[in-house]
Amino acid sequence: MIRDDYDTELDRLSQIKSVFMPQLKSVKMVAKDRIPAHTYEPIIYDHLKTLPDEPNLPNDLTKLRDGNVSLNESDKFPNVKVDDEIADALNRKVRYLKIYRESFLNSPKALIYLHGGAYYGGTTEDTLPFLKLLAEKFDGVIYSVDYSIAPENPYPTALEDCVTVVEFIKSRYSQLSISGDSAGASIALGVSEICHLTGLKDFYKHILFYPTVVHGSNYDGPLWNDHLITIDSNQRRALHNNYTQFKQLDKIMTGYYTDNQKVDLTAPILSPLYADPLIFKDVLVMTGEFDPFRLQDEAFIQKLGLAKCKVKYIRYGGLGHAFLNYVGQIPAVEDALNEAGKSLN
Repeated sequence: MIRDDYDTELDRLSQIKSVFMPQLKSVKMVAKDRIPAHTYEPIIYDHLKTLPDEPNLPNDLTKLRDGNVSLNESDKFPNVKVDDEIADALNRKVRYLKIYRESFLNSPKALIYLHGGAYYGGTTEDTLPFLKLLAEKFDGVIYSVDYSIAPENPYPTALEDCVTVVEFIKSRYSQLSISGDSAGASIALGVSEICHLTGLKDFYKHILFYPTVVHGSNYDGPLWNDHLITIDSNQRRALHNNYTQFKQLDKIMTGYYTDNQKVDLTAPILSPLYADPLIFKDVLVMTGEFDPFRLQDEAFIQKLGLAKCKVKYIRYGGLGHAFLNYVGQIPAVEDALNEAGKSLN
């Protein structure tokens, strides 16, 4: 996309206001549809249209990890510093990247960020291209946690690593928020529950990018019904095949995350959809219109709204899952980071 077109679209998205959505009671909803509406962003559709009908996702950990996208670190943010440090607390040592502008190094605001990767993949380095951009917008310090991944370190190890970082830094900040994308957003919610229930910390804000919020759901049920999604008829096949692929991924990643232990998949820390919504005091959820996790995200958002929590939901037209990987390519991604920065500031 040419830069002028990119900036024009970014400006258009920034001006879209919230609307009332009857099916999402008490929720501040912003539908940032693309033009033309209910069509994929071309760069995303070019990939998804190649999926075969009824795709089969092999349960091969090496291939699955190879499929995780690693982004090239951006050199566009010379004012953003990255320190590689270790949290030493609760008898654990956990690595994290500290991302900040020097003028805000002593800010009272901080954000703990947990990368995505379906619980079995992803790294802190993968977050740098978009977290550096967020650091340009957020007047605080970002901690990207290098938590242990499954199946080598199954549930609840990742949660314990993240709680360690919370304990290590919590006394430094009066406004400590938590964020993550995909599986990382689910872990963030679990960490929030643990910190609240143990009295360690209540988070100021929860910034969630396309979270997965439930394990072991019914793949024939309403949380996975792609026929509920409005889309241009010429692109429905790609949407359906992507949903089919994600049903398989959802089952695979649950198996790796739990290492196939006999655990209750409805436990709220594992499946935040079943958590006490009042724990999550202030929530921003951002999801793609065509993300296979969209319907479970909306079920989670509605539960928060019914509990009268402060919740804002932004749905980005034309986007699928893992849209942060398109930072710098799709204006809506930068808009989502702008929204996160505004919420945190």
